[in-house]
Amino acid sequence: MRNRYYVQPLTEQIFLIRERQSASGGPGPNDRLVRSFSVRHDAYMFVGKMNTEDAEQNAQAEKSQL
Repeated sequence: MRNRYYVQPLTEQIFLIRERQSASGGPGPNDRLVRSFSVRHDAYMFVGKMNTEDAEQNAQAEKSQL
């Protein structure tokens, strides 16, 4: 899954970070709540960092399996 974490704007001042659980890769009602932010920029920065780290870990795992 490319972008495992995403921002869900709840209101103009509350942004939820969620982890995709759906097999189709789209946002779903059962996605795990990871964290909340009150500043949009901070939420998107956090998600970017989490997705980058997740992709790096997946790449390392694939290399170790070879």
